[in-house]
Amino acid sequence: MSVEVGKYGRIVLSKGLRERYGIREGSRLIVREAEGRIVLVPVNTYEKPTEALYGSVKLEAPIEEPKQVARVHIHKKLAEGLE
Repeated sequence: MSVEVGKYGRIVLSKGLRERYGIREGSRLIVREAEGRIVLVPVNTYEKPTEALYGSVKLEAPIEEPKQVARVHIHKKLAEGLE
């Protein structure tokens, strides 16, 4: 497969490649040089940046009473300070 470099250095990727990698108008690509080659890497973009973070943090178990947990922790630390 080959592409022609047009005016202003623009290239056109084949429809098959664009569909396979989800590239459409406005998509971002990272351009890298590797071993004497030019490499294009598609970048996932999100309309809402927080979507990229969804599910990245896992909690062991939800805290039912955060204030109670904080009080117990503070009392424990105060008791250690008195010893």
